[in-house]
Amino acid sequence: MKLRQLLFLGMVLVPLAFTWPAMAEENVGKDGHSAAQGSQDPGKGHSKEKKMQHQGGGHKMHLFTEDWHNTLTDAQKIEVDTMHLHLMKETAPIKAEIKRKKIELAVLATEDRADAKAIKEKIDEILSLKGQKMQKRFAHIVEMRGILSAEQRLSYDMLIVGRAAQGKK
Repeated sequence: MKLRQLLFLGMVLVPLAFTWPAMAEENVGKDGHSAAQGSQDPGKGHSKEKKMQHQGGGHKMHLFTEDWHNTLTDAQKIEVDTMHLHLMKETAPIKAEIKRKKIELAVLATEDRADAKAIKEKIDEILSLKGQKMQKRFAHIVEMRGILSAEQRLSYDMLIVGRAAQGKK
């Protein structure tokens, strides 16, 4: 009975694992936000005001402080771009490996006699890779905070905590 449940769960979750990233694929602009967020239908989570404000690079949560992006010096801009490039180079192979492992998981789950142990091991491999990616991302956040002034950190921290509270990156 448990094998049947696991197979059913695999049949439901595996297609979701392939379609979810495609739906959430981000086109990140120079302000660090996805184009998908800016083009979201106002009826689906963003008011017209917030949609227009977001497309302009502003954040509703910055009530009194200026958005940290807008206050960077030229030297900070170069350093931020360098750090972002470094992060992308570190995480791109991990992301590719996660995609490959998810395909392997789908193949395992769709075999006539699916091996529950092999499926669990593949899931553990994927989770380990996701953990590595998160460690690199949060090390990057700490590094970013290190180059910002106190005022810039306030705005940056609001963004990081706000995204986490919303379940976003």
